Amino acid sequence: MTTGKNPWGPGEGEKAGEEVPPVETAAQAGGLEPRNPWLNQEPDPRPRRSASIDDIFRQRGGGGASLRPRWIGVIVGAMLAAWVAASSVHVLERDEKALVMTMGRNTAVIGAGLHFTLPWPLQTLIRRDLGADVLTQVPDKDGETLMPTRDGELIDVGFRVRWQVTDLKAFAFNLPEGEAAIRRLADAQVRAAVAELPFSATFDGDRRGQLQLSAAQRTQRVLDAWHAGVKVVSIELVRVAPPAQLADAFQKITKAREEARRQHDNDEAWRQQELGNARSEAAEFEEVYAQYKIAPAVTRTRMYYETIEKILRANPVVVGGTGPVNAPPATSKPAGQ
Repeated sequence: MTTGKNPWGPGEGEKAGEEVPPVETAAQAGGLEPRNPWLNQEPDPRPRRSASIDDIFRQRGGGGASLRPRWIGVIVGAMLAAWVAASSVHVLERDEKALVMTMGRNTAVIGAGLHFTLPWPLQTLIRRDLGADVLTQVPDKDGETLMPTRDGELIDVGFRVRWQVTDLKAFAFNLPEGEAAIRRLADAQVRAAVAELPFSATFDGDRRGQLQLSAAQRTQRVLDAWHAGVKVVSIELVRVAPPAQLADAFQKITKAREEARRQHDNDEAWRQQELGNARSEAAEFEEVYAQYKIAPAVTRTRMYYETIEKILRANPVVVGGTGPVNAPPATSKPAGQ
């Protein structure tokens, strides 16, 4: 309802200066508040959300409802093609061989080149490089591996096994645990070889080569009995040490042994030198004696002059009297001359 004067002047039945009665609008007459015609006063019951790919295509006239199944089909087809290619196409190198497993059964053995199989899980490959050496460290982690020797001592031994797969089918089926079985077997055979030798022979290395060869042969015999398709190339000892609790004592013993060995080597060198000098002097004497037997007088004179020359060379100052110096001794003529 509005109040005020009539801006067009007094109308019929109105006097000048008289106020115009208020005019009620339809909204006020009905008891409603005035509304702004430029605002949407009705609340939207639906929650606001971001536009989806279908809404974007629909707004652009692309027909999102029809494109969505088409894109899903393309993606699924690409994934199937990648899966088939990854599990069906195989390239083997020159020294590689593979077992073709069809539903868990071996159906073929293939070599180097390009090969095609049924996709996983219908067919799978077990491949291996038959020309490469495999190194197995025992123990596989840092730590002591104490083994008893023949004389009841304990020694810490670490080694590595170098082996090859010669028969892939036998290796896969007769030795299913693979490297783990070889590690346990080699450890047992090295322990057996160490138990046959005394501590000193193993620790000093005097019979270390024999130990390595014996352990390798023992391991190979067991693998051959298993028909494992494995060849043991060598077993190499990489650590031979006393127990850690006795390390200080053995260090002193080792130092004393090294000193004794060094002194022995020096004595042996002196003995060889003196023996060589004696043999040289004996050979020289034999040579002079052979000449003496041929011409005794000439040989004695020559020996005298050589001896005097050595003395004078070592003593350059000569003190003498008025008589002759260094006169050779008189020689008697042999009978019959």
